[in-house]
Amino acid sequence: MIFANFAVLEKYNTADAYVIGVGHLSDRINGGNGIQHSWPRHLRALSKPERIELQKRLTAAGFDTVKIDAKMGPLTINAVRNFQKAKGLVPDGFPSLSVLDRLRAF
Repeated sequence: MIFANFAVLEKYNTADAYVIGVGHLSDRINGGNGIQHSWPRHLRALSKPERIELQKRLTAAGFDTVKIDAKMGPLTINAVRNFQKAKGLVPDGFPSLSVLDRLRAF
C-alpha cells in the first residue's frame, strides 16, 4: 500500500528504495515494526535506454506517458498501471523488465 507521504517523498527523489527507506526510518522512529519481507533482489531496475523504450512502447500502444524522458514518475507509472489492467495483470505500476517484454510482444 502506498500512502500520501510516499508521493511527497518521491517529489524529492523518485527512487523507490529511497522513498521506502525514508518512510521506514520514519515508521521506526515512531515505534513501528521492521520491514516484514525481504527485498525482491531478483528484480532489477531498467536501464536508461530500456526506460525510454518502455515509454515509447507504452505511448505507441495507447498508454500515453506524456513525456519520453526515461523518468519513471507518476505519468509513466499510471501508463504502466493502465497497460497492466488492460492485460489482466496486477496493476502495481512497477516499470519492470517483464512489463517491457510484454510491450515488445504487443
